Amino acid sequence: MDWLRRYWLKLFLLVSSSALASGVFLTSVLAGDKENGNHRTVLWIGAVLAVGVVLVAASETALNEREKEHARKEAGDAAAALALSYHSTLAPLSVALGKLAQDHLAAHPGAGAPPVGLVASQAAQSALILQKVLVGASVLTAGRDPVSQLPTARCAFYRLADPALHRFTLVDWAGATPGPRPVIDGAAGSHFLHDILEPGAHYHVGSVTELVSKVDQASTRYRSVIAVPVLAGSRQIGVLAVDAPGAADLTTVHVDLMKSLAGLLGAAQALA
Repeated sequence: MDWLRRYWLKLFLLVSSSALASGVFLTSVLAGDKENGNHRTVLWIGAVLAVGVVLVAASETALNEREKEHARKEAGDAAAALALSYHSTLAPLSVALGKLAQDHLAAHPGAGAPPVGLVASQAAQSALILQKVLVGASVLTAGRDPVSQLPTARCAFYRLADPALHRFTLVDWAGATPGPRPVIDGAAGSHFLHDILEPGAHYHVGSVTELVSKVDQASTRYRSVIAVPVLAGSRQIGVLAVDAPGAADLTTVHVDLMKSLAGLLGAAQALA
């Protein structure tokens, strides 16, 4: 019932402000009447009413600021709860699925070629899961463009193609244009391999970490990046990366989300 109390309080302040403003207007009219013998008294009454208007306005402002602060706190609590959910539920679940997929493959190394129908089904489902991961990451991280309502972030999956050459090739991507680089190699590929994939660690670019991108260092379009390894148990598959235009767009909450999505993607890729 707290909202009802705030509603009646706002209504009271609104009525009081209107009544006091009307009083100020009437006293100003009376004070201007030269035939009024209580000219000084009316001026004092008008001054008191004017002070009352200021106090009521200040009370309304304080109430609005208190409600804004309450809303910000609730939003922060919701973000913290979401982060806890990612960290305590989704991320461990996706890691377990990836290890299960790797253990399954390791337990049946000589099972022979699977039926053609199963191969086609695995490929189709793997492609569907990949597309859901890419679209989900681009939609759930940075906000939408206020005009087009399209995602401002983009997400890409790079598969490890040649460890010796530090080469990663783009499998697919979704989100904001332009599209990402088709190949990550050289110093950027070494960063993907040695800083992210091999140690199983994430890399977060933005105002939170004050790190810079080692892939597109000269880019001014995407100033916030999260790159996470795609693994299935100990099997190294590739890197999942999401980037956004604002330096503060991607937070630590989004790191947990990306880890969860990468775990699910790794399990699907291993089984397919």
